[in-house]
Amino acid sequence: MKKIAITGGIGSGKSTAIKYIEEMGYPVFSCDEIYKKIRQSAAYVKRISSEFPNAVVEGQIDSKKLSEIVFLDKSSLEKLNKISHPLIMEELLKVMDASNSTLVFAEVPLLFEGGFEKLFDKIIVITRNRDERIYAVQKRDGCTNEEVERRLSSQFDYDSEEGKRRVKAANAHLIENYGRKTELEEKLKTLIEKF
Repeated sequence: MKKIAITGGIGSGKSTAIKYIEEMGYPVFSCDEIYKKIRQSAAYVKRISSEFPNAVVEGQIDSKKLSEIVFLDKSSLEKLNKISHPLIMEELLKVMDASNSTLVFAEVPLLFEGGFEKLFDKIIVITRNRDERIYAVQKRDGCTNEEVERRLSSQFDYDSEEGKRRVKAANAHLIENYGRKTELEEKLKTLIEKF
């Protein structure tokens, strides 16, 4: 079995890539879906409540409030990641290992931020022009330009020197998304056939 991570910044086209890989018949697991389940657990809600009391309303995590807190303060984001990332990755690897496919994929948005590169046999990084990413996120989430910029600044910078160095060290495969679905799918198909 080969475990393959799909990553990339917000608005890069990861969801489109994942959907196509699922259509090809491969199992795909999502860190976001796993996180949704984890955040329902009483133990997790209690932990978030003690660290971010304003983000829990009537015993439930208020996603909007939690996002506002962590995207405005880098130390709060780091604190949240230290709580959630190990739980997410533990569950992700468990479900991937239970699969009976030779290629198993996972959408891991914060792969490099969390330093999880070594947990996977292959890594695919979907990249896209920054302006197109901003436009895609605004259209999808109904956010302002400022809100999207704030999210982008809190994410791994694939264009920085350190970003390029880490991507190269992880032997990751970069796929540039120009916004044309069929072209993205063709690039993915070619790469997956090599795997």
